[in-house]
Amino acid sequence: MGIGAAVVVPLSGHSRFGVVVGLGSNKDNRATENIRNVIEELSPGKEIVEICTWASEISAIPLSAALGAALPPGLEVNRYRVLRPAPGWPWKEGEFVGRTLLRRTLGGQALREAERDRRVELAPGLPGRGEIEWAVTQREDLSDSGFSPRQRDLFGALKKHESGCPVSTLLSEVGTRRDVLRRLVQRGAVKLEMRPEPSAIFGARGEGSSEECKSFVRYVNRILARGGAWMWRVPAREQEDAAVALARATVGDGEQILILAPETAVVERLLDKLLYSLPGGTTVAPYHSGLGRRRGEVYGAVRSGEVDVLVGTRAAALVPFRRLGAICVVDEPNESHRAEVGYEGVPIHVRDLALRRGFTEDAGVLFLSPVPSLILYSRKEWVRELPAREGSRHPSIRIVDMRDSGAALSSALIETCRRGKKDESRVGVVVNRLGYAAVVYCNRCGTVRSCPDCELPLALHEREKILVCKNCGFRERAGGECKRCGARRLTATGLAVERVREDLANALGEPVGLHTADCREDRGFRVVVGTARCILDGNWDVVAIPDIDTLLLGSGVGSVERAFRLLYVAVEAAGDLLLVQTRYPAHYALQAALRGDYPSFAKAELSRRRALGYPPYAHLAELVFEGPEESVRRAVKSDLRTLLEPGVEMLEPAAADPTGGHVAMRVVLRARDLTPLAKVATEAVRELSRKRGSGGVKVCASVDPEEVR
Repeated sequence: MGIGAAVVVPLSGHSRFGVVVGLGSNKDNRATENIRNVIEELSPGKEIVEICTWASEISAIPLSAALGAALPPGLEVNRYRVLRPAPGWPWKEGEFVGRTLLRRTLGGQALREAERDRRVELAPGLPGRGEIEWAVTQREDLSDSGFSPRQRDLFGALKKHESGCPVSTLLSEVGTRRDVLRRLVQRGAVKLEMRPEPSAIFGARGEGSSEECKSFVRYVNRILARGGAWMWRVPAREQEDAAVALARATVGDGEQILILAPETAVVERLLDKLLYSLPGGTTVAPYHSGLGRRRGEVYGAVRSGEVDVLVGTRAAALVPFRRLGAICVVDEPNESHRAEVGYEGVPIHVRDLALRRGFTEDAGVLFLSPVPSLILYSRKEWVRELPAREGSRHPSIRIVDMRDSGAALSSALIETCRRGKKDESRVGVVVNRLGYAAVVYCNRCGTVRSCPDCELPLALHEREKILVCKNCGFRERAGGECKRCGARRLTATGLAVERVREDLANALGEPVGLHTADCREDRGFRVVVGTARCILDGNWDVVAIPDIDTLLLGSGVGSVERAFRLLYVAVEAAGDLLLVQTRYPAHYALQAALRGDYPSFAKAELSRRRALGYPPYAHLAELVFEGPEESVRRAVKSDLRTLLEPGVEMLEPAAADPTGGHVAMRVVLRARDLTPLAKVATEAVRELSRKRGSGGVKVCASVDPEEVR
């Protein structure tokens, strides 16, 4: 028994489940003598505890929260095993009973005595596979009358599944409600039954060949031979193939691999490719929130070494492996790789977790992206770079200069969409829907209203008619003249998806599709408007970006980087033409992206950030205080200042959007060194939480967020 062991120990008269995070120097080992049981299947191991300890120290979260993220959800931590049932007990030897039922039946004192006398023992365990509802046909057909068309459609779909179908899958396939199925059950045409959930562990079919990975082999072998961390700029459509090649090489060496993808849809797509491409007999498993209780099964199999390839979302970053050989992060800069505070996972980007885990467990780490984050690119002392792979598509590029134009959509964009009707070209229109207000620029000279201290564009708050710096809190009135040319032609920029769709439909005289995370109406439409993530994942003859300026001029520290990334990937997604509307055609990020010149962009943007003291040359912590106005102001202006460490700078507080009916203020802390910054953020949450009972202030901290707006 050592660090990383999951144990059962007595606490306050009852057995409790926990993980050993350190060993004392007690010569008589009284602490270890109190351990009642070691739960091997739940022990994350010394390496995972080390990573969780580091994560808690730099992210202002408790160690218990970090360790919780390293265990599968749904753990049965309050489960007892009956060892020697007393006379009159309703349970038999070996039966499992929950703590609540035991306490309710026996009483608190009797339960303590039963534990002390070893009649019962706390026996935490992984959640078992649950049961799901299946539908099975009971008749050959519905030849008799009385069945509605919807019932017949549902019955026909079910007939295609010879052994039945999960109810949720069936209803989704047909697109109907449960009451339609219930009518069929009532009339004896269909029966419902409960079956165990299918296993989430799969065997590869071995249908692929090594030739399909040939162009990647030389590079992935270099990673496995030399170890360490590597970044590889590959086209977006080659990332998954590169991940499969690394998996094939790692498994061939007899080791396991962890592949991290930003979203469940990407995990499922990668799973299909892995099952097709890997040699027969290779075991592959997904790991994401959609698996429910089955994550426990996968967790145990990966930990014991039964699963060769684990592909999952950020929740998989801390799953313990028996023989981890490589880690691969797909689409590295994607913000979905980081958990927001309060959501599942540690609030640290998986790039940092992967780097730390690769170092701790001596595993090779590969980051894949056509455009790596500048945070990763700047870490040349830790991360080496493989030769970039160029994309095969080179569309024509047209920049439409929107200066002196008051229109949202140019005649060039509308005419391009209209001309495509003759040859049935498909047009994808990318519109960014940001959660913050637009920026203001001069319609004559193009000058952007910027913060005099931070040089970031000021965000417009339309209701209050003020301009605010989201970084330092500086604010000024929205009206007035341009400070460069004196003109009063000030305009706010920023288009919404719905507005562009409506304007295009009116101009073209035809319906326009929509594709966002919440709505997909893109089939059968020649022109489709949508967000970048949805549009650029597909193939288009023409890609149009009517409002790149919202990102180029965005108030966030990383806004320009996101603009570059969007443009770079748009070049790959456009088959024939990429059309970009802008009032800043000479912007360095725009020009570098359209040339496909990532190194020159990185050099220019990193130079700008270094001069201004922005990440990656400084660390930031965002603290949000919410509660009664007087209490919030006292906490920010008095309590927080007393906690500041040398080298930690507190920027001017700014208003934030409250989640309840109180006042919210946002404070950004900045420091060159992460350690004192994380310490201040941790102490702020801890100390002010103690005062919450009297002041009613709620504090939330985020250290090194992906973006500070």
